[in-house]
Amino acid sequence: MNSTNSSNHDSSSTADALSALIEDPVAEGISRLDAAQRDDLAELIELATRARIEKLTEAAVGALDNIPVLLRGAVRKVVGL
Repeated sequence: MNSTNSSNHDSSSTADALSALIEDPVAEGISRLDAAQRDDLAELIELATRARIEKLTEAAVGALDNIPVLLRGAVRKVVGL
């Protein structure tokens, strides 16, 4: 019985992790996936999010080339780069 409760807790925490990543309730179809598949999905979403953030940061830093040199420091500070 304890292993069942443990696995339910794990799948529940994985569903919570997915909900936090996608900021919405987990869709019914995703809820039907086993715990390993949900873990894989959560990891893939997290990796894609990190990659997107890195690319957007690179683009923002690259856009600074269009700002006059004397203003770049102030723009970086305002934008948070």
